[in-house]
Amino acid sequence: MLILISGCSGAGKNTVINHLLRKNPDLKYLKSCTSRNKENRDDETDSYIFLTKEEFEDKIKNNELFEYEEIHGNYYGILKSSIDDVFSGTNYVKDIGVLGQKNMTERLGNKVKIVSIFLDVPKHELIKRLKLRGEKNIDKRMERFEFESAHRPNYNLIIQNDNLDKTIEIIEGILRKPE
Repeated sequence: MLILISGCSGAGKNTVINHLLRKNPDLKYLKSCTSRNKENRDDETDSYIFLTKEEFEDKIKNNELFEYEEIHGNYYGILKSSIDDVFSGTNYVKDIGVLGQKNMTERLGNKVKIVSIFLDVPKHELIKRLKLRGEKNIDKRMERFEFESAHRPNYNLIIQNDNLDKTIEIIEGILRKPE
C-alpha cells in the first residue's frame, strides 16, 4: 500500500509522517528529490535527495523522474527508480503536492493500492503554525492555499488535522485493514 499525504504548508504532513514512521516500524518512507535548500527545515534532511536546480532539470530532461512538480519556486519529484520499491509488498508513506498526488494515483492506481489523504486545517491555524515554526515567507506559502484546497475532492480521505493523536489513529486504522 502507498499512503499519499497532502495538505497546505503548515497542515502537519511531516509531523504526521514522522509519528507514523516511529510507531509503525514496517512502514517505510518513499524518498523524493528536491531542489530546495537543505538548510530550510532540519527535520526533513532525511526525507529528500537534495539536488541543485540544474541537477533536477537534468533529471527532467533525461526522463529520470516518475513525476515532479514545482512548488514555491523549488522542484519536488520522485525518481522512476524509487517507484519500484512500492511494488515490494511493503507499506509506504509519502508527503506529496496535490498535482503529484493526482499523477501518482492516475499512473499507479491500477498497480498498487493507494490511499490518498488530505490534511485539512483552517487558514488562520496554518498561519499560526507557520509562525511557530519560524517560517520567513508566510505570504508565499499561503498563495497556494486556495489552489491546494480546491483539490480536496481528489482524495480518498480528508482529515481535519486539529488533533495529532486522532489523525494518527485514523491512518493507523487504514494500515491495519486487510487489502
